[in-house]
Amino acid sequence: MPSKTELEAGVKALLDLSTDELQLELGKRLVDTRRELDSDKDLMAVRATGQTIDRQALQSVGDFARGAAERFLKKFNKQMYSLVCDAGDPDHAAIRSAATQGAEALGYVISGALVVSFGWLPGIATVIAVIIAKRVANSSYEAFCEEWKERL
Repeated sequence: MPSKTELEAGVKALLDLSTDELQLELGKRLVDTRRELDSDKDLMAVRATGQTIDRQALQSVGDFARGAAERFLKKFNKQMYSLVCDAGDPDHAAIRSAATQGAEALGYVISGALVVSFGWLPGIATVIAVIIAKRVANSSYEAFCEEWKERL
C-alpha cells in the first residue's frame, strides 16, 4: 500500500492534465503495465506517480492505448459509481466529505479507496481518481452522481 504522501504526489502530478489527457495517460499506463508484465520487468504502476508525465508524448499515444483506457473505464464503471456515489459504501462518507474540499483532496481519497477496495495498482488508481475528481469538481456532487447513474 502506498503512503498518503505517495498518493498525494501522484494525484498532484496529474491535476494539470485535461480529462482527455488523463484518459490518454490511463491508456498509456495500462499498455505499459501489460508490456512490463510480459517482459518480466518491474511495474512502474506500483508507484502512485507512475512515470514522468510528458504532455507532448501523450498526443502521440496510439488508438490501442486509447481503447484500453475506454474499455477499462467501461468495465469498472458500475463499481466506481458505487464507490463514489452509493451512500451504503463504507468509503462513501470520506469521499463525500473530500468532495467539499476540492478536486485534489477528492483525488487523494478516491485513489486510496481504489487501491484498498479494488486492489488496483497506485499508478492506475491515481489517474482514475483524478478523472473522477475533475468531473465532480465541474458540477455539484449530487448532480454528478445523478448524471453518472443515468449513464449506467
